Amino acid sequence: MITARVLPALFGLLFLAGCSSPVTVDSDYTPEIDFSAFKTYSWYNTALRDPKSLDYLGGDIFDKRVRYNIDAELQAKGFVLKNEGPVDFKVNYDVLTQDRQDIHTYNTYSGMAPGFGYYGHYGYGGMGSTTTQVVNYKQGQLIVDIVLPDDTLVWRGTAEGRIPRNAKPEQREKGTRELIAKILEKFPPNPQ
Repeated sequence: MITARVLPALFGLLFLAGCSSPVTVDSDYTPEIDFSAFKTYSWYNTALRDPKSLDYLGGDIFDKRVRYNIDAELQAKGFVLKNEGPVDFKVNYDVLTQDRQDIHTYNTYSGMAPGFGYYGHYGYGGMGSTTTQVVNYKQGQLIVDIVLPDDTLVWRGTAEGRIPRNAKPEQREKGTRELIAKILEKFPPNPQ
């Protein structure tokens, strides 16, 4: 059951690609694997996801949106989804959320800056004060894994960034598509 408290963050992680906050995208892989031989794939065991993070981001709605966009991106690259029989690789994703806090301290000088005052004296005008601002937020990470049929991890793509508070469904869909495209941009890897 999705509560009103969860709705503002629904799909927030995937909206990261369209936000002003920076998103870090990275990937790593096993260089010995011949990724050019990969043609078919299936989905890995979905029971491995972090349930609290998945629920925070929207549960089944979030899961379907992510899976749809991963499938669309892989199929655009020429890979074929197979629900039965042997495949060249399996794909999985996971999401993680963490509570984070930014603390910023600012010095104010009542609108007056250091310099020369009325009678040629150097100094600060007015009373100074210090203001501290605390911002609580959720940090999210989306992980896409490519594993061999024997469960060996051979490629991982990650995106990490701040989860925004509000997003419309259209923004979430667009953000999902853009973020997954960004993660899978370097799959399959092209060793130099």
